[in-house]
Amino acid sequence: MPVVQHTLRRGGIYHLRCRVPSDLVPVIGRGEIHRSLATACPRKAKWRAHRLYGRVLDIFEGLRGMADTKEEWLAQLAAMSPSDREAAIGDLFDLATAAVREMEQEQGRREKAEKAARELGKQCGVLLGHLAETVSEDRLKQLEQVRDGVVGLQRDRDDLQRQKDELEGSAIVGQGEAIVAALSRRLGLPRHSATTPTVMQFLTDTYTKEKRLADDSQRHIVNFISLFARITGDKRLADYGRTDILNYVLILERLPRSLGKSPSDKSASIEDLFAKAARMSEKAGGPMTLSATTIGKHVQHVKGFFNTARRHLNFTTSDAIDEMFDGIKLSKGVPSAQKRKSWPMEQLNLLFATPIWQGTGSRPEDFTKRHKEGDHIYRDAYWWLPITALWTGARLEELAQLHHEDLVADSSGFRFIHIHGEGERRVKTANSIRRVPVHSVLAGFGFLDLFDHKKAGQRIWPELRPTGRMKKLGDTYSTHFTDYRRHCELYEPLMDFHSLRRTFITSMRTRANVDALTVAALAGHDEELPIFERAQQTNDYTDYGIAALAEQIERLDYAAYGLDLGLIEKT
Repeated sequence: MPVVQHTLRRGGIYHLRCRVPSDLVPVIGRGEIHRSLATACPRKAKWRAHRLYGRVLDIFEGLRGMADTKEEWLAQLAAMSPSDREAAIGDLFDLATAAVREMEQEQGRREKAEKAARELGKQCGVLLGHLAETVSEDRLKQLEQVRDGVVGLQRDRDDLQRQKDELEGSAIVGQGEAIVAALSRRLGLPRHSATTPTVMQFLTDTYTKEKRLADDSQRHIVNFISLFARITGDKRLADYGRTDILNYVLILERLPRSLGKSPSDKSASIEDLFAKAARMSEKAGGPMTLSATTIGKHVQHVKGFFNTARRHLNFTTSDAIDEMFDGIKLSKGVPSAQKRKSWPMEQLNLLFATPIWQGTGSRPEDFTKRHKEGDHIYRDAYWWLPITALWTGARLEELAQLHHEDLVADSSGFRFIHIHGEGERRVKTANSIRRVPVHSVLAGFGFLDLFDHKKAGQRIWPELRPTGRMKKLGDTYSTHFTDYRRHCELYEPLMDFHSLRRTFITSMRTRANVDALTVAALAGHDEELPIFERAQQTNDYTDYGIAALAEQIERLDYAAYGLDLGLIEKT
C-alpha cells in the first residue's frame, strides 16, 4: 500500500505517481508522470514524494503559462517529433527528481529554516536560493533558465492582456482569436478560456442548429441548457469546473417539481422559485421539489452540451468533462421519481362502465360534460383513445395525430398502423417510428372503419385541436380525461392515460410472456423497459415483420386477465 498520496510501490521501491492535468496532456504527451524515489523506506519515501510532487506542480504551472501565451512555444512543439518533445519535457522532471534527492542529504542542516521556506515557497528566487546549496551548477543554471522563461512569458501575457482590453470588440481581436483557435486545433491543444463562447452564445449560434432544437418536441433541451446558464451566470465554457456543477445541482434540488409549467417561471428569480417550492411542499405535506430522475436528466443534457462544445471548440478533454459531471451524489432529501401505475383490470371495468361507454347526457361538443349519465354514445376520440391505447401501447400524441392513410396493409394482408413523424406528425424519438399490428379485438370494435383512404391528409379524429405551449393534439384531451375520472370518482394519483401504455407493456411481458425486444418494437422502445438499453444493438439488427409482430400481439388476452369486454362490445 502507498505510504502517502501519489506514491506506489514496485519491487519494494517507492515511486511517485502524478497525474498530468488534462489541459497539459497534449503538451507533455502522456497522462501520468512516474519517477523512482530510490528508497524502500516508507519514511524517506514520504519525505521525498512530498517535495518532488510540489516541484512537479511548479513545472505544470510553468508549462501551462507557456502553452497559453506564446505562439513561438506552440510552433516549437509543432516542429518537434513526439520523442523529442517527450525527452525535452522529461528533462525537467528528471531535474526535479535529482534536486529532491540531493536536498535530502542536507535535510538536517535545513530543518530550522523549513518554516520560513514554506512561507516563501511561492517565491521562485527563494526556492532557487535553497536549491543552490545542494544542486550542481549546471542544474541550477537550467532551473534559472526555466524561471526566466516563465517570468518573461508571464510578462508577455500581461502585455497582451492589456492590449486586448484596449482593443476589446475590435476586428483585430476577433481575427486574433480566430488565429489562436485555428492554431490550437492544429496542434491538438485546449483553447484558452478567453477564446471560448459563453453557454448561451454556443447554444444559440451552434447547438440549437446542430441538434435541430427548434422543433417544439425538443424545446425542453433548450430550457435545460438555458436554466443551467441562468443558475451559473452564463460564463465562458472553458471557465466552468466541478464546483460550478456541484453548486448547480444543489440549486436544482430546491426548485419546484412544476418548474416550466407556468409561463411566469422563466421570469421568476431563483429565490422566487425556491419560495414556490417551499409553498408547494408545505401544502402537500412533503417535498415537491425536482425528483432525482429529473435532476439526472438536467445534468445529462448539460453534460451532452459540453461534450458537443468540446468537439467544436477543443477547449477541454472528454476526461475533464467526465470529472466535472460524473459521480455527483444528491442530498438525502431529494425525492425519488414516482412511477406511473398500471391500470388493474377491476379499475378498467369501472372506467368502461362510466357514461362515455354506457351513455351520456351531454351534447357531442360538450366534452367537459361527458360524465353526465344519459342515452347518447358518441364513438369519437373520447370513446376510442383509451381503448386504442390499451390494445396498441401507443402514446397519446401518437394516436391523436393518426391520419386516414396511416392504416396500412402488408403484402399478406396484415393491417397495421404506421406511427411516424412525417408532415405535421411528431414522434418522441427516432425509435418511436414503428408499425403496430391491429389486434383482432380492436378490429372487432370497429377500429378499421375509422380509416378512409379517400380522406388522405386528414386526421381520423378532427375534434382534437392543438392546444398548449407545445400545440399538442392530446393536450386538452389529457386534461378532460383527468377531470372526467374525478367526476366519476375514479381518479387515482399516478394512474392516468399514459398508464394505459404501461398496462399494455406490463401485460405483454408478464402475462402474454412476449420477449422484451418484441415488446420494445411494438411500444417504441420505451425507457420503461430497462433491458432495452442493454440490448439496443441487437434490436437494431433485428427486422420485425408485421406477421411476426401480429402473432405476438394476438397473445394479449385482456378478457382472460379479467377485463369485461362486454362493457365495450355492447356500445
